[in-house]
Amino acid sequence: MPRNHELDLLKSEEQQVFERKQAAWERYAELRDRCSEAHEVMESSWDKRVSAKEKMNEEFEAMQQASENYSAVWDEYARIRDETNRRIEELRTEADYEHQQMQECYDKASNCYEFGDRSEAPYWSGQGREHKERRDSLNHEVKYLCEDVKRAKQDAQSRAPKTDSSAFHSAKQLFEMAKRCHESAQQEFKRLKAARDEAKAEFDAAQEAFKRAKASFQRKLEEVKLANARERERILDKAGVSWSERGDAKIVKKTDGSTQVYHGGLGSGDGLGHGHTALDVSEKVTYDRDAFAEHGRQNFVDDSSGWAPIQRGSIEGHEVTFRQGSGKNKGQTIICDGHVSGKELSRHHNHYGDNDKTRYPDEPDRIEDSSKHKNDSYYNGPGH
Repeated sequence: MPRNHELDLLKSEEQQVFERKQAAWERYAELRDRCSEAHEVMESSWDKRVSAKEKMNEEFEAMQQASENYSAVWDEYARIRDETNRRIEELRTEADYEHQQMQECYDKASNCYEFGDRSEAPYWSGQGREHKERRDSLNHEVKYLCEDVKRAKQDAQSRAPKTDSSAFHSAKQLFEMAKRCHESAQQEFKRLKAARDEAKAEFDAAQEAFKRAKASFQRKLEEVKLANARERERILDKAGVSWSERGDAKIVKKTDGSTQVYHGGLGSGDGLGHGHTALDVSEKVTYDRDAFAEHGRQNFVDDSSGWAPIQRGSIEGHEVTFRQGSGKNKGQTIICDGHVSGKELSRHHNHYGDNDKTRYPDEPDRIEDSSKHKNDSYYNGPGH
């Protein structure tokens, strides 16, 4: 059968839509994979961010604890220092007083030796020594208290050195870096997810368009198949091919407009021993050779034979093959049961119509009642 332009166009459109759908799928699949990879990167960066934050919090707590300990120890040192300093000031004041009294007593003792009663000089000299002893004792206590303050400071320094915040700041920098990495990965994932969703929508639209194009092509294909089947049956009817030979009959359209039908061959319609029926441009049978029949001029159909082309059909469901008369045979019909070849019809048929009394004056008016045809039994359908 000839190609159908509309069917070819629909197939081309279906192929184009299919290619667009495949391109959309490939783009979607690529973005889907990239999106999955970006999600894994984002999840990994989130884990690192959480871990870095936990480490930063640990360092902050350690720094806070160290700071609290530092404050407590140095507050205690400050209390001891202040209390001790107050006591030192008191002792120094007393030591200054004793030193002053010592000098006064020594001055009086010296004056007694030089200008007064020398017998009083030992007394004042003894008083001076007592004041000196008290002064020295006070100064010794001051010295001891100063050493206590020094020892308290050294103890505070050993128990609470200056708070080192470097570990916290290092952990904070690592957290900030992990945070930026996560936010960057999250942004990339969102971008790819949006692109993936857009590609998915494009693929879905392309897939729906492909389904519509495919459905249109299939509908048209079924129409063409049905039309081709009807056309095939019509040509086989014109060619008079029997039902037993129709399944694998081969129809060939020639460039001159004629139609060649090959049927009944071994293995295929045009196989060994095939029959051959030719139709001209007006679809009249011009050549009709049965399967396994001899080749020769006898197979050419004479249009001047007085008979119309062979027709096949049914009468009330009864399949028949027949030819109607023309010219000198006008009003006559030859018919037989079933769909058979032209040769079979020519050999075996019932003959109906008015008798030619000029040629057969002694025969009945109807051919089917004539001595030649009254016993024909090749048609047994309605009206027989």
